[in-house]
Amino acid sequence: MLLTAGGRPNRPNTGRKRMALFFCLSAILLALSSRTALLRPIENGLYQYVYQPVRDVVYFPLRMTASGIRHIQESGDLEARTTQLEAENRLLHAQTQMLGHLQAENRRLRMLMDSVLDVRVPVSVAELRDTSIDGYREIITISRGSDDGVYVNQAVIDPYGLVGQVVEVFPDEARVMLISDARSRVPVYVERTQQRTVVVGGASTGVLTLPEMTVGSDIRKDDVLISSGLGGVFPRGYPVARVVAVNRDPRLSFMDIQLEPVARLSSILEVLLLDRAEGRAAENTLPSGPPVPQVNVADGEVTGE
Repeated sequence: MLLTAGGRPNRPNTGRKRMALFFCLSAILLALSSRTALLRPIENGLYQYVYQPVRDVVYFPLRMTASGIRHIQESGDLEARTTQLEAENRLLHAQTQMLGHLQAENRRLRMLMDSVLDVRVPVSVAELRDTSIDGYREIITISRGSDDGVYVNQAVIDPYGLVGQVVEVFPDEARVMLISDARSRVPVYVERTQQRTVVVGGASTGVLTLPEMTVGSDIRKDDVLISSGLGGVFPRGYPVARVVAVNRDPRLSFMDIQLEPVARLSSILEVLLLDRAEGRAAENTLPSGPPVPQVNVADGEVTGE
């Protein structure tokens, strides 16, 4: 043993020996570990009871921090996604309602177009804009006017029957007098008997009367009255009213007959304008008969083209 000047042992040499012993021991352990399985239980025990607990303790704050950051990011994304889904849900709900409205409107328009008896008659659809019902005057305002070719006395129908006639026209609107207006007169015939008569608007809202039927007339409950086309305003063949009650009093000359309109006058949203102007123009241009025969005076012979 080397001593210093004070008689103390030489510590650097002791450290070198320990270091050399440590390297030798390490080399032996590495060699045994790589070539044999003698140290495997010790390695497993150190890994399980030393390395894993130390590693978990060291990485615990890092994992908690990363988890918190990820949770905050996911919460923000989830909130943004929720907001987006709520907006899409409101949009889809509005589109669904609009789709239902369009489907209902499409069904009404299809029924309206199917109600036209003569497909050659030009028609136009108008929406209801306003009503003026006071019991005596029953007027509706529609969304078609003179700019759309609407004219006074033009017939108006709905999918079920005759509605009325145009009485006033503006550039983009028109007023229609309903058949239940007290001033309305509609020439009709009884569908079952073909008897002609006139349906008159009543004094109450939505009421029709039949004042010209004598006591001896053949008319019953549930008879349907059809427009006859007489007068040139309303076309022939459209349902006007249905008989709901017949009161015969022998002491009176005329019967008390209660009618109800076939058209849904109180619930219509769209109407159809029947344009008969072209039809009348065509009728006026048709020849009224065969050409007049020409007489050859010289020969006394009658010739025709």
